[in-house]
Amino acid sequence: MKGIVATAIFMAFTLLSTISVNTAYSEKVGIENSINDSNVIRTLTLPIPWGKMEADLSEEAIKIGRYDMETVKMNISYEPYFLQFFPVFAEICLIDVPPWLSVTISTPRFSLQPGEVKVVNIYLKIKEDVENGTKGHVKFEIKGKNIFLPSLLEIDSCYVSLVAIKMG
Repeated sequence: MKGIVATAIFMAFTLLSTISVNTAYSEKVGIENSINDSNVIRTLTLPIPWGKMEADLSEEAIKIGRYDMETVKMNISYEPYFLQFFPVFAEICLIDVPPWLSVTISTPRFSLQPGEVKVVNIYLKIKEDVENGTKGHVKFEIKGKNIFLPSLLEIDSCYVSLVAIKMG
């Protein structure tokens, strides 16, 4: 009996949460110098905002010596908008990094439970010698993907950045 109820709830949730927009349009198709009209119906599924990724850095500006490697800690969490018991997959992406700086993420992909905080180390090292005092912005995007209906239940990304300053 419990299996039937769980299956019914799952099916009802899936049917109620799928929002479709049907769009009909006419498409010109060329076949051997003749043109045929064909009607094509497209179904677009609109994703439902289901939660958001959150992140903060231990330091927003960091000074790096020519031969040093510095570490910044990034705290990442996932907050669902609704009740959720299953984990999400998180990914840290580098969006922008100056050409003179090498950035390594200790764990770029991992699973994360709602409310859990994952600490990831970000390693920064100078790879090209530049003038002392040179500043560069490093920008990260933290993406989340739901393991349950990932194309339907959307997780909002977040962005964090830091300033790297070359010293000595």
